Amino acid sequence: MKEIAFTIVPFFSVFACVFVLMQCLTHKKSVFFVINSFAVMTAANGILNISLILNGYFELNEKIKIFQSLLYLPLVILLFKEILFQRMFAFFMLMTIISFLRLLGIALSDLFLPLGENITFLMLIVITFILYSVYIFLTLKFGRKLFKKIFAYGRAREWVLYLSSAVVSWFILEYLPPLFQYNFLMALTIMFFVIWSFIILLFAIINTHERMKQKYEADFSRDIISTGRDHFIKMNEQYDVLKAMRHDYKFHLNIALEMLHRGETEKGNEYLKGLKNQMEDNELLNYCDNPVINSLVADYARKCKKLFIDFIIFIKIPPEFSVPNYEMCIVLGNLLENAMEACQKQSVIAGIKKQIKLVLKPKGEQLILMVRNTFNGEVVMDDEKFVSTKESNSGGIGLESVMAVANRFGEMFRINYDDEYFTVFVLWKKN
Repeated sequence: MKEIAFTIVPFFSVFACVFVLMQCLTHKKSVFFVINSFAVMTAANGILNISLILNGYFELNEKIKIFQSLLYLPLVILLFKEILFQRMFAFFMLMTIISFLRLLGIALSDLFLPLGENITFLMLIVITFILYSVYIFLTLKFGRKLFKKIFAYGRAREWVLYLSSAVVSWFILEYLPPLFQYNFLMALTIMFFVIWSFIILLFAIINTHERMKQKYEADFSRDIISTGRDHFIKMNEQYDVLKAMRHDYKFHLNIALEMLHRGETEKGNEYLKGLKNQMEDNELLNYCDNPVINSLVADYARKCKKLFIDFIIFIKIPPEFSVPNYEMCIVLGNLLENAMEACQKQSVIAGIKKQIKLVLKPKGEQLILMVRNTFNGEVVMDDEKFVSTKESNSGGIGLESVMAVANRFGEMFRINYDDEYFTVFVLWKKN
């Protein structure tokens, strides 16, 4: 029964770990490929465990199992898409929780020790199965939301700190089983202290990331309000100017006609040209019926004009699409800001005109947003995450915010680029 217990329990552990990873992380490969990869590794480890037990090396197995567990780490790194340190943290976080559940199963099964060794190991299998079943049920209900909160923000150096805490917690729990034989109460105390400390760490990570998110969103909201206020003031100024020009248009027209009548064609053309330029400079920019989105786009249109960036705009938002203005502004603001800065860094020698193209229109039952800009062809990435090249940068928080919004309200977030153009697509579903 001992051999069966110490073969089945590790299998339960691997299954629970893989299941949670499959539920909470994004796959690089197909589900079938990921499952097969872990199945092959689990089978190899199972054969090794049985060989060690049958050949009398059970005591060595307690130390070897740590190395065997680490063999799964390369699979997690290769088969899932999150940032490298996030994937590693997810692996050791899950292994810490699973180690705790396994030790809890051992502690509870020891209550049946007076009934005999076989009953003890049988109860170990049953209790472990129950604990892992509850764990999987809770993962199905809360796991993905929890991982989104944990992975919301954070720089690489912060994730290294989080990762080291998870690794230490896991190693402590993995080395506890022999202590149960000598000082059960001390082992139980250490076990609960480690898991309690780790839970506090998780809450601290979530709380820190929530504060970062709130600060970023507050700053962005302040910018949006400031942009809207400036745009409103600008519209009022433009309206007053246009109103005055409309009042005087007969006067201007009479002057131009008088010049043409006297044969002063060149002066008349220059006068009309100057009048035309004045009207264009004070033209009310109107790209869509949504005043908030129009205000934001108009502000970037003025900025692009000053920077000699060709800004092509096509916006059509049907009334049946009710994506919140704030969420849309987060997406548009970040993408247009990134596009404008990329154009500013674009080399003139390349011979490519600086250009930003914005398309926001319905596509069937969906609303598609495309922002395409020319750039210098240089893309900086940390593992698979796009990294901003801005000074005093927060680690590419702009694209992270866009991705977060796309995950909450959209169906797709995609980035394409070549040597000339950098393109971002966001697809919203119809509410």
